[in-house]
Amino acid sequence: MKALKLGIFGLGTVGSGTMDILTTNGDTIEREIGCKIQTNKICVKDLGKKRTIDVDTSMLTTNPDDILKDPDIDIVVEVMGGIDEAKKIVESALNNKKHVVSANKDLVALYGKELTELAKKNNCHFFYEAAVAGGIPILKSLQFALTGNNIKKISGIVNGSTNYILTRMEVEKLSLEEIIEDAKRLGFLEADPSADLDGLDAARKCAILASIGFHSLVTTNQVYVSGITNITLKDIEYALKLGYRIKLLAVAENKEDGIVAKVHPTMLPLDHPLSSVKYELNSVYVKGDMVGETMFYGRGAGALPTGSAVVNDIITIIKRILNGTKPEYAYNLFEHKSVLPIESLDFSYYLRLQFKAGKIEGTKLLKLFEDNNIEIEEINKYSFIENNINEQIDEFVLVTEPCVEEKFNETIEKLSKLESELILIRAIRIESGL
Repeated sequence: MKALKLGIFGLGTVGSGTMDILTTNGDTIEREIGCKIQTNKICVKDLGKKRTIDVDTSMLTTNPDDILKDPDIDIVVEVMGGIDEAKKIVESALNNKKHVVSANKDLVALYGKELTELAKKNNCHFFYEAAVAGGIPILKSLQFALTGNNIKKISGIVNGSTNYILTRMEVEKLSLEEIIEDAKRLGFLEADPSADLDGLDAARKCAILASIGFHSLVTTNQVYVSGITNITLKDIEYALKLGYRIKLLAVAENKEDGIVAKVHPTMLPLDHPLSSVKYELNSVYVKGDMVGETMFYGRGAGALPTGSAVVNDIITIIKRILNGTKPEYAYNLFEHKSVLPIESLDFSYYLRLQFKAGKIEGTKLLKLFEDNNIEIEEINKYSFIENNINEQIDEFVLVTEPCVEEKFNETIEKLSKLESELILIRAIRIESGL
C-alpha cells in the first residue's frame, strides 16, 4: 500500500488531537482511502515538555528544516498557532512544493488570499477547515456542497467561550465578571480573554466565512466588532421578557450594494434555531438562494473536534493526490465588493435608559424619538432603589422599529446631551430577519 508522509508543526491541544485521531482511527482511515498515513516528524518548541499523548520521541524535533527540507514529506500540518512564525512555515512549505493543512484562523484571516496565491503558484493543495468552528465542516460546505447557490447570508455563533459565558449568565443568574473568572479556571478562556470577549476571534472567523461564501475578499479590519463586556444580567433578563436571547453573533450578508460583515451582541428571537445553541457549542446558519436555510451545529473547539477537521483536510488532500485531482481553493475571489459601514444598516434596537426618579416621563422620550423619525414598538418603565447610590431610579426599556443606525446614534447623542439626569444608556441590536 502506498504511503504519504506528514510533517506536523505543533503538539499542543490541536496537534495532540490530530495525532490521537490518526492513531486511534488510522487503520479504518487507511482502508477507506487505500493509502497509509505516516507521520515522519513533529516540530515542537520544547522536546522535554510533558505531553497529553504518547508519541515516539524520535519523531520530535525543534528544527523546522527537518520537515520543510525533507523531500519525503508530502503534507505539512500547521497547528502551532500564532501568526508570523506560522506564516513563514506555511510559505516555506508551499515553496517546497508541500501541500498544507492549517488550523490557524488568525493566519487565514490575515493572509488567506496571499497564501492561496502562493499555493496556486506551486500547484499545492491548501486547506484550513479547522480555522472556523472547529469540528463543524462549514468551510468545505461553502466551497463544495453549496456551490450551486448564491450564498445570501451567513450567521453564526462561532466563539464558544462567549456563548458559554452568556448561557451561564442566563441559567445561573450570575454576573459577567463572576462567569469570566470561573471560565478561566475551567479552561474556557485564556488568561488574557480579550480576543474572545471583545469579539476579535469571531471577527476573524466572520472575515473568512464572508470571503469564501461571497467570493470577495473581506479582511478582519473591515468587520465591525463589538464584544460582550457591557452585557449585564439585567439585559439578559429583559431580553427574555421581550422574547429574545442575547448572543454574540457573527453575520455576513451579500447585498446588491456591498457586503455586510459584523460581530456584535445581538438579540435573537427565542424561536430562532441559533437562539437555542448553548454553552460552548457553535452553530452556523447559511441562507442560499436555491437551498434556502441550512444550519450546521457542533463543537467549535477542543482537541478532538478540531483535530477531526484537521484529519479530514489531510484525507481530502491524500484522496486528491491519489486521484490526480488538481487543487481547488476556498479563497476563490472573483468578486470585488466593498464592505458596507454599519452606520448605513437598518436595525431594530433594544434600549435601556436609567434616570433619577421623576426626572422624565415616557411621553417625553417617545416625543424625542418621534421627532427623529424613529418609531417605538414597545416601552416599559421600571422603578427601583439603586443600592450603591441609595437613590430611586426610573428605568425605561424600549424596542424600536427598524431604523438606520446612523439616525439611531444621532438620536442617542441628542438624548445624552438633553437629559442631565440620564444615568445609563444601553443599546443592543435586534436581528429578526436571519
